[in-house]
Amino acid sequence: MKIFILGIQFMTSLPIPININVKREDFQKIVAFFPAIGLIIGLFEAFIYYISSRFLTHNSASFIAIVSHIIITGAIHIDGLGDTADGIFSGRNREKMLEIMKDSRLGTFGALAIIVVIVGKVIMIMEMPKHMIITVLIVAPVIARTMNIFLMYNRKYARQTEGMGDLFIGVLKKENYIIALILGVLIAIILGGRTGMKMFVFSFIFTILFRNYTEGKLGGITGDILGASDELNEFLIYLAMCINI
Repeated sequence: MKIFILGIQFMTSLPIPININVKREDFQKIVAFFPAIGLIIGLFEAFIYYISSRFLTHNSASFIAIVSHIIITGAIHIDGLGDTADGIFSGRNREKMLEIMKDSRLGTFGALAIIVVIVGKVIMIMEMPKHMIITVLIVAPVIARTMNIFLMYNRKYARQTEGMGDLFIGVLKKENYIIALILGVLIAIILGGRTGMKMFVFSFIFTILFRNYTEGKLGGITGDILGASDELNEFLIYLAMCINI
């Protein structure tokens, strides 16, 4: 329970005023609960969408659902997306890319990536078959956070100095990797059925391609890559549901 609460505090902006004494090595245990934390995020988004759609137009409710996602995650994943885009598309060498990604200032590529993902998500909820929206809003964050395990387990941390990413990358233990994988698959199937399983497989293929690409650029994985993966996986799941892949 202590680790689960720590995970909620770390991965969301939900106010849980409990002080937990943990060691650095305890953080990788949070990963086992990533799918459950994704479920909390998804349920929050779906609830906000459902309530909004009772009083507002479908388009307005779609926008508010995505705003609720940014609020509950504290924008940490969207920040990682912006930093990743700024670094990888800078056209510099590996060291300079990592330096740019660490810079708190937002560049052109980062701004464009954030705009495209946020606007794209809103539009795709508008275009998605209405009977699928609640399910997708709930399941997409679960799958996206489950995919993080493939960027952590037996992978190399790209930086030489400590950061948030090396709390997980390269130190994730096998048992927590397996628990997260099983839990993510079960939630996807129970809540999404065949559609949930398709979303999972689609995200897995993308995550492996994304991992290979970023490792080729940076020589490893960073915390920003984990955040970018969350946002891109959700974006592509929405897209896949719109075109019925």
